[in-house]
Amino acid sequence: MDSYMERKVAQTEFDPKEYDTLAKAARKSGLSIKEALRQAALQWATETSGIDPADPIFHLKPVSYRDKKASESVDEIVYGRRKRPS
Repeated sequence: MDSYMERKVAQTEFDPKEYDTLAKAARKSGLSIKEALRQAALQWATETSGIDPADPIFHLKPVSYRDKKASESVDEIVYGRRKRPS
């Protein structure tokens, strides 16, 4: 990550039991509390957004059919009509 990148700060509060649970889990994973919270927040945001960056749709390679009018052919099939001349 670029060290010159602008960062935002987010704060929250925990009751003592929640904090202890977080601290133990972070320690067990070899993370600081800050990094554990950051990872948790990013995971939550990714899961909640409904977008999975690992989805194969985001990793498709462009395909060339060597037909410069392929989109017009698709329109004709989908909409059942030819494009009007300009």
